[in-house]
Amino acid sequence: MLGVLLFFTFSVIFPFDANAKKDPVDYHVIVTLKDGTTVDGYITTALRNYFRPRISEVGISSEFGGKPVKYTSDEVVSIVFPPSEKDTTTVIYHSVIAQSKMPNYISKNPKAYKKPIFLRLVYNGNNVKGYAMPLLDRTFAQTMTVINYTWRYFYKTSDNEMAKAYWDDVDDIIPGMKKVMKFYFREFPEIQQMVDNEEITPRAFRDHPAMVLPIMDYLCAGKAGNDSE
Repeated sequence: MLGVLLFFTFSVIFPFDANAKKDPVDYHVIVTLKDGTTVDGYITTALRNYFRPRISEVGISSEFGGKPVKYTSDEVVSIVFPPSEKDTTTVIYHSVIAQSKMPNYISKNPKAYKKPIFLRLVYNGNNVKGYAMPLLDRTFAQTMTVINYTWRYFYKTSDNEMAKAYWDDVDDIIPGMKKVMKFYFREFPEIQQMVDNEEITPRAFRDHPAMVLPIMDYLCAGKAGNDSE
């Protein structure tokens, strides 16, 4: 069966207002460690509501406003912001080995970050997990620097320990986008064919980059079944 494409909305507060009253509900988390231990507490690391990417260490306190205990991404499996009356969405982060940059024609398989990082789970499948990471993109022009806040998407197959970057969110259709999409989907020729056949259009993909994750999951399930025969 296919997994679950999580209801995916981003709550972003930027810049930080030091005078804003903090609600403990916004910081309540359940952390699962690699040894199976669970920690129920309050996160002190800006993780969900701020554009701070590549986090590999978090602080958790047993009570709101208490002294935090530091946990590294090597120790943590997942961080869950449980649903509440204020926000009914369950927000999940996994500690993930992830590519440190987008693939390109020169570097088709970029190396991973030196340490696992916390990525937000956007698709939870049996064969493929999908993740997103906030991204600060700077475009340098002759007279100014344009800063864009966007998101990088990853997929991780069950037979690979590293999550692969497959898209940086963009506001519009980029030149040669079909060719670019096919390059990022080169591990999935069936999806490349869907792009050619316009079953997946650049505009639809631009609007919903996670749309390919259930397809990847289905294709990997079929591959796993063929390998077992």
